[in-house]
Amino acid sequence: MGNEDVDRRTAILNAAVESFGTLGYYGTSLQKIATMVGLTKAGVLHYVGSKEGLLTTVLNEMYDRETEDVTANMVREAEPLIADMWRRVVAINAKRPKLVHMFSTLSAEALNPDHPAHDYFATREEHVVDVARNIRWRVPAGVDAEQMLRAGFAMMDGIQLRWLRKSGQDLNAMWARCEDVLFPLPQWEGCR
Repeated sequence: MGNEDVDRRTAILNAAVESFGTLGYYGTSLQKIATMVGLTKAGVLHYVGSKEGLLTTVLNEMYDRETEDVTANMVREAEPLIADMWRRVVAINAKRPKLVHMFSTLSAEALNPDHPAHDYFATREEHVVDVARNIRWRVPAGVDAEQMLRAGFAMMDGIQLRWLRKSGQDLNAMWARCEDVLFPLPQWEGCR
């Protein structure tokens, strides 16, 4: 792909993130995306194949890539902290509110089993937990790392929704307050 093609594809993906975030999958049309980027509908299809292909691309390439890198890197660390993983993910998401907005909108919309992203959202947490099982976490005695990961997912989903509802909040600070609940002292002393 030449630079111009890369730029056009990037523009299409960015327009999709914005539109899926505000209108959802069903409220977004390929024609709307085409208009946003100054192409025809056929031009958009040339780069993404289909509306479902566009959805899959923005979820896998734009949303998941950076956060998957966090867990992949932690596999190579000696006894990393679960709290560090969440802090890294929060720091990434704090810099990309449009992607988080899109993710949250599509996640709610995909509760419908007929939604094209239903399977993605239904299996996403399991995929991340499977990867995280390969990490030698440093946790207090008697703590189930997998259970902590799942609790973190639930808290992350909720805190991000609160963050998106009221602009001007600091996602990192909001998450820091959640750590006292997820990783209470003195049990997690040395593991936070």
